Amino acid sequence: MKKMRILKFFRAVFSILLICMLAVSMVSCNGGGADDTVTASTADTTAAQTEDKNVYNIQSIVFNGIDKITEETTIAADAPKSYALYMAKNEDEGCQIAIRSDERIGSIALDITSQPADGPALTVYRENTVPTGNDNTPDPLAPFTGKLTLMRDRTTCVYLRFSATEEQKAGTYTYTFNLHTKDADIAQYSVDVTVYDFALPTEPASATAVGLYRNYICNQHGTWDESESQKLYENYYNLLLEYKVTAYDLPFDILDERADAYMSNPLVTSFRVPTCDDDDARLAEIYEKICSNPDWLAKAYFYPLDEPTSREMLDQLASLCERLNRIAPKIRICTPFFRNIDYAKDMDQITFMTDKTTLWCPKSYMYITSNVYSDAQKKKYPSFGERMAERKAAGDDIWWYVCWEPGDPYNNLFVDQLGVQHRILFWQQYAHGVDGFLYWGANYWNSDTGTLDPWADMATVKNLSESVYGDGSLLYNGNTVGVDGGCPSLRLAAIRDGVEDCGLFKLAASLLGDEFVNAKIAEITESLIKYTTDTETFLAVRKSIYEAIAEAVK
Repeated sequence: MKKMRILKFFRAVFSILLICMLAVSMVSCNGGGADDTVTASTADTTAAQTEDKNVYNIQSIVFNGIDKITEETTIAADAPKSYALYMAKNEDEGCQIAIRSDERIGSIALDITSQPADGPALTVYRENTVPTGNDNTPDPLAPFTGKLTLMRDRTTCVYLRFSATEEQKAGTYTYTFNLHTKDADIAQYSVDVTVYDFALPTEPASATAVGLYRNYICNQHGTWDESESQKLYENYYNLLLEYKVTAYDLPFDILDERADAYMSNPLVTSFRVPTCDDDDARLAEIYEKICSNPDWLAKAYFYPLDEPTSREMLDQLASLCERLNRIAPKIRICTPFFRNIDYAKDMDQITFMTDKTTLWCPKSYMYITSNVYSDAQKKKYPSFGERMAERKAAGDDIWWYVCWEPGDPYNNLFVDQLGVQHRILFWQQYAHGVDGFLYWGANYWNSDTGTLDPWADMATVKNLSESVYGDGSLLYNGNTVGVDGGCPSLRLAAIRDGVEDCGLFKLAASLLGDEFVNAKIAEITESLIKYTTDTETFLAVRKSIYEAIAEAVK
């Protein structure tokens, strides 16, 4: 009897436990409870027990490397899983994969399942987002570890960068990718990369000059050690070069022999020469070295005064130019400006600056004369574009720049502008006969007037506007994601592509004539404020230029 009572007791306990287990299972299957998020372990178990491999309700797409898909952007269930990309030799191009889930998934992998050994090199980046008003927009490109965390109802992107060398064999190369958990395949993607049988020139067709600031690098990386800060600056400088962008200042003093390799590097299109305000002898020594190499002299420039806006500032510019032209007469003097004031009754600012500055650098919008000419000036002077063409014919160089302005409808480099706008800015640059692009900062991370952490806040010029995102900042401090240097951005990639587009135009003009190139550019942009915003139209016109060049070189 005692044994029977014990047996009945254990049977009762077992029954209660079984009922509890069934109840928990029913609650889990019906999404009950305060938190209905499916965890990675639950999802993986479910995937392993079903034939439906998309149990997570994941949508994804492979698309171009230009458009920005924000976290809030939805993806159609039948979105394409393949993409065709076109490029020349000695060029970089990108495309993207966007993934969205209606549940959080703690770990999902994206593997490269097929990569041609003889194809263009492939680098994969994880796109981070930054707040832009009411949305979060992709911009920072971080190293990709192969794993992603998908947040509920938020779109996540990766960026695929393809790099073809000058020796790359022409042809089409197929790359395949697999999105999966540990138990189930979710989606497969393919990218066909066609390399045309011609190469873009090694030396960028557009000069660039971009501010790169050591103090902000040191602040973000938490070091002021001289050797460490020097190495960090070199890493940041070289990263910009990798994207066809040249920083204002070389990593080494011009008189240091280590600067020679940089000045001779064809990717280095410019370098700023210090004015040595209190040391004429030192400036003369620097000038003598630069003049010893014609390639160095062609890249060198002074930048003594920024944006003169008054008669007093123009007088200061004249004084500075007199000294520089006396000691180093062959080095160009760059003067960014955005106004055209009347210096005297019969002399406007442009007339006054002539023969003082030899590297003209107007803000882009000045090519629309109504923005910079007074009514009296309009009656007296040719259009701004004609006057810049006159200076170019006289032997001067013409660059242009943008900063926290102009905003839409002008093209700029703001995080929340369309990606195609960044590219078209360089098509407009070529159309206006502008030889170079100046931008005031690649890493303006000033906590006093803008941002403490660029990864979290890209309203970098709050003293000017709290709704301008990314002005003066094209890079992100890499130590946040384990990089001993900087991380690029989608906007930096767009600048690289825009510079390469200028090379494409020059090559096409040499083979097919200026009229062909001008007509193609006109299909995309009629003026600084009238252009297409349709990326597919942009890519179709660009492809037609590639095909015309490929046919011509046969």
